[in-house]
Amino acid sequence: MKPEYFQNSPTGRLVQIIQGENPCFAFVPNPLPPVLELDTEIWRTLSDADRALGELAGLGRTMPNPNLLIRPFIRREAVLSSRIEGTQADITNLYAYETGQLSIPGINPSPPESDVIPIFYKAA
Repeated sequence: MKPEYFQNSPTGRLVQIIQGENPCFAFVPNPLPPVLELDTEIWRTLSDADRALGELAGLGRTMPNPNLLIRPFIRREAVLSSRIEGTQADITNLYAYETGQLSIPGINPSPPESDVIPIFYKAA
């Protein structure tokens, strides 16, 4: 460890615990929680977000079946999180698999079924 990497750190400081030819250091973090400076712009943004969430909640209560709106987002999140794992499937491949046809005419090449099945179970 190079002590100079930790000089002037906003998260804490180094304390030398062993002296001599091979000194040893310990990192001592600053106390939590840190002091937050909330300016007018942050309060305004927070207020706007709170108002938008209230509006969304109100609209959600008027929908006869909110799952019609939620399920596509769950599928999309499943596809995006599976990309982190290296899968090649996308949302059209997921919908094709759900309908029972892994390959869709006009979409080449189809990903391996082993890429689509984990997404299907994440989205279920």
